[in-house]
Amino acid sequence: MKKYIIKYGFEFIVIFLGILISLYFEQSRQDRIENERKNNSIAQLINVIDKDIIQIDNFIKLQQMSLESSNILYGNLRYDEKLSEDRVMYNISSVGRALKSFFPQEGIFNQLISSDLIKRINSETLKTKLFKLYNEDLRRHDVHTKEYDNFFLDFNYKLSKNFFLEHNWKSDANEVNQVEVLKYRFNNDFYRGDEFFGSLIEARKNISAYLTELNELKVKYSDLKSLCVDEIS
Repeated sequence: MKKYIIKYGFEFIVIFLGILISLYFEQSRQDRIENERKNNSIAQLINVIDKDIIQIDNFIKLQQMSLESSNILYGNLRYDEKLSEDRVMYNISSVGRALKSFFPQEGIFNQLISSDLIKRINSETLKTKLFKLYNEDLRRHDVHTKEYDNFFLDFNYKLSKNFFLEHNWKSDANEVNQVEVLKYRFNNDFYRGDEFFGSLIEARKNISAYLTELNELKVKYSDLKSLCVDEIS
């Protein structure tokens, strides 16, 4: 009897250990698959970050052009600097072009969340900065973007109404003839009036604030990219 107990007990232990080993290797296989999925998603995120940084750089250049135009107009009005009507209208249109805003791509981050792959990220710093950028910084940026857009929509409506201004804008900062004024009727009373000057002051303030925000976002994106590269290295 004792011999049978030892025999079957040994067989049970062998079978049990075999099951444990099989489960271990299966779990290891699943972990490897999930880690590969996580790394692939992080690699995709790096590509998206690169594209967003390019987009940010483009908008920084466009906003700098608008800020330069607003400074030219400010000097023309505040210090009565000489500027032809054509140059005035070109710079007015250039200020109005500040309406164009940066919109981030958030699909890969949302995919990391929905698939629960975010939990497989090893770096706690990366997790923290991912959530901060996409759940805090970009939400705040979206609110500010709407505020800027609302201002510049109204600003451009006033340009159309008071100058009968028709113009085209290029969206790529590297293209030539960024601003093309097609038609206008110069309204000197409006241009020299308090309403336009007040709007110009607000435009300069908004463009400067947006430029500061874009530069801060670029730093955060670059920092996040470095952490992503470290994660999959």
